[in-house]
Amino acid sequence: MRNRREMRKEKIQNDLERFGSGILASDEMRSAFQQTHHTRSTLGALTRRVAEKSLAICHALEKLRIHTDIPAVVAGSLCHDLGMLDRDAKYDSEQTCSRQHPADSVDVARRLVDDLPEKTEDIIRHHMWPTAGSEAPRSLEGVIVSTADKVAAVEDLLRGSRVKPSDLKTTIRTISKRSFGPRRKKKKM
Repeated sequence: MRNRREMRKEKIQNDLERFGSGILASDEMRSAFQQTHHTRSTLGALTRRVAEKSLAICHALEKLRIHTDIPAVVAGSLCHDLGMLDRDAKYDSEQTCSRQHPADSVDVARRLVDDLPEKTEDIIRHHMWPTAGSEAPRSLEGVIVSTADKVAAVEDLLRGSRVKPSDLKTTIRTISKRSFGPRRKKKKM
């Protein structure tokens, strides 16, 4: 008999196949699995983990009778970073990449998803929230994907590292400085 964890994993995989098979089979996704990301992973692997984490959150919310738009979550989470393909040739800095890739990812999603729904576009366009000066998503699904993206990114950065939990604050500051530039000090009035 299968345990609950196996059943949850199977439900996530079924949703990915049902609503994301075209994206998963695309040339863009194949390329994403070839592009290194966060030094320890690939863009495709991270994207897939974001989709899996997003679906796990959606399924947990379903138990609380909070319904989410699963097709939008699948398409948004699978496409959210595809605008970063060939990032070294497209962007002159990490900051530019952080700010520009959401719009570029929407362009990729429009090629991969017929009649891209507005909610899916919003998920992709605002997935960098609350970083990089991004506006907040307009939907619960957008918040879910944005949150899953941050969790997966931190996991990637810590995977295989020697960072101790006590060093996490320093690690987060270092990541923030690399991605978004130095912190600005507020002027005293």
